Amino acid sequence: MKEDEKFEAISHPLRIKILESLSKRAMSFSELKRKLGIESSGKLDFHLKKLGELVTLDKNGKYTLTKDGYSALQAVSIIRKYGWQRRAYMLNIMAYAAFNVFFALIHPSLWMITVLPISTAWIVFYSYWSIVKRKIFKRI
Repeated sequence: MKEDEKFEAISHPLRIKILESLSKRAMSFSELKRKLGIESSGKLDFHLKKLGELVTLDKNGKYTLTKDGYSALQAVSIIRKYGWQRRAYMLNIMAYAAFNVFFALIHPSLWMITVLPISTAWIVFYSYWSIVKRKIFKRI
């Protein structure tokens, strides 16, 4: 399975739920169908086929995750954890820049005395908190 196929496999919320369920324990087709509340066997079969090499059948005929399945689930977890934090950090940087440009052009004296020091203190704190404490730019 190529990397782009793995990302395609985890691109659907139901397939992520399948991976999460199988990470807890191996399940038969009917157990998985019942756990996920899926009425159509065809729907579950379709999504299991899409997962490809991320899931496999064990010797008891139950679905379980492969090593790649666990890795894909870990990738989903990391994206959930750090994706929004990076976006929030970038939005704060853009807001800081826009806010300062606006006040520098409209009220230069107010900007220099009040807005620039307060907003700079905020962005320094937020950068420290995001980069050092949250480690949002840590290599994965």
